[in-house]
Amino acid sequence: MKKITKIVAVFLCLIMAFSVVACSKTKNSNDSKTGNNSNNDTASQSERKFYKISMYSTLHASSSLEDIPKEGFYLDRLYEEKFNVKFDFRYVPSANSEEVFNITMASNDIPDIMTGNWNNLHKYADAFWDLNDFIIGKYKNLEKYFFDDPYVYALSAEPNGQIKILNMLSEQFLGDTLLVRGDLIEKWGIDLSKVKTKEDWYEVFKLVKEKNPNMVPYMTRKKTEGVIQRLCEGWSGIKQYVFVDEKDNTVKYGAADPRMKEVVTWLRKLYQEGLIDQEYPTTDTTKWQEKLLNDGIFLTHDNAPSRITWAATEWANLGVTDKYLIAVPPIQPDANTPGYTTIHYPKLRGGLAIYVGAEKGKVDRILEMCDYNFSEEGNILVNYGIENVSFYYGEDGLIYDVPEYRQAVDNKTMPQKDQIKGTFASTIRLEPNGVYTPQYRRYQAVLDAAKMYEDGGLIKRNWVEVIRFSNDEQKEINELNANIKTYTDENLDKFIMGVKSMDEWDAFVEGYKQFKLDRYLEIYNAAYKRAMDAIGSYVK
Repeated sequence: MKKITKIVAVFLCLIMAFSVVACSKTKNSNDSKTGNNSNNDTASQSERKFYKISMYSTLHASSSLEDIPKEGFYLDRLYEEKFNVKFDFRYVPSANSEEVFNITMASNDIPDIMTGNWNNLHKYADAFWDLNDFIIGKYKNLEKYFFDDPYVYALSAEPNGQIKILNMLSEQFLGDTLLVRGDLIEKWGIDLSKVKTKEDWYEVFKLVKEKNPNMVPYMTRKKTEGVIQRLCEGWSGIKQYVFVDEKDNTVKYGAADPRMKEVVTWLRKLYQEGLIDQEYPTTDTTKWQEKLLNDGIFLTHDNAPSRITWAATEWANLGVTDKYLIAVPPIQPDANTPGYTTIHYPKLRGGLAIYVGAEKGKVDRILEMCDYNFSEEGNILVNYGIENVSFYYGEDGLIYDVPEYRQAVDNKTMPQKDQIKGTFASTIRLEPNGVYTPQYRRYQAVLDAAKMYEDGGLIKRNWVEVIRFSNDEQKEINELNANIKTYTDENLDKFIMGVKSMDEWDAFVEGYKQFKLDRYLEIYNAAYKRAMDAIGSYVK
């Protein structure tokens, strides 16, 4: 077996070697179509100015410095050839990344590119180039994603309107595709197309319990948030913690909102009748897997594609039909409730900032590479790799893994340097549907779910995500939130599980005063107003 996998790995490496040459030729001939700087059209790479680009990069928690190949990663080598650059990566283990980041920014030796989460980068925003004038009119892919959409602009822009951090974007629909026992739906004659209200869902859950007393009708891994936000957000219009209320365009705290009492009362009823997981406050991955393997879950809700795929695979192994992954309607709000969903479109991930000490020509070259990542060609390369090497197009036009490539990666018989991934290329990109590995994709279920939520008017942008605090505000928010969140979680669980009487609800809401919830929301609303003002002065 080892001999076979080695042969496969060598075979794939040879394929990729030829593919690099082919891809380089193809890509260089298509630069005019990708929106890159026109330098590629007027001069060959060898005639362009060479740049050595240094970059700070935090390793994933599961990786170590020993995992970095001496030859560099595949996509980085490809980008170096394509754009006539050489990368100098400064890899940092995740365990002490923030400490090293701060030390680096305080030193006189700052790399050309700094990467990390938005808040870390934002703390040192003055040290990075203003990118608006670099991008607008020159890099049309970056302009499209960061300036043509006021929501994305609000997520990314500084208070002065400048884009200083290029954030990775993620289109997320998968979180709203529920995992359901489709075989039991068919067997028990349940018509999900007619399930629209919370009363309808109550009847479904009740039927499931009657048919199989040992089965959990609804199970979640997200603890209290999983039953309030995942199950009730659509019909209640509120979240568990902070949310933007569209009725008056202000930030509110869901657990202290009058509407939360109705949500908790309904969940309390479901809990008492065994229609939601009795162990939801302590549910973890292991328990979730055990229940699923023991044929004990009818419906579950999880936004992590790897876990959904794992569950779907295990259900298939148990003999469940191919209907185990199915889009179901959301619980619709009534006519007076502006319902929400858990969809975040788009969602920001990590970010990239260019040190103000980097010369302008180097800034342009970095942006040219970032712009390429957002072209159709670059997006396919970064997310899927090379056609007929790591992926192929099926007859349905969808993308699928090349089995031999995936097996070589999974079995660790393919060297890291030959796997189609990179450090720079992966820093700034668009992740379609929040998932960039083909075998995790379930296109039709995702599309079906998205359509159901769109038809119900429930796909909304999460405006809380555009809120950016000053350093002082962030410190105060963190201090206040520590007590507020603990108080919220503990009490909501007690009400739902029947430990506390609903007669105590008003006293619970009154108790937020001792934790300065008013001050907490005052800071949130001030920051939210700044974000809205930034959109009001929108550069486009």
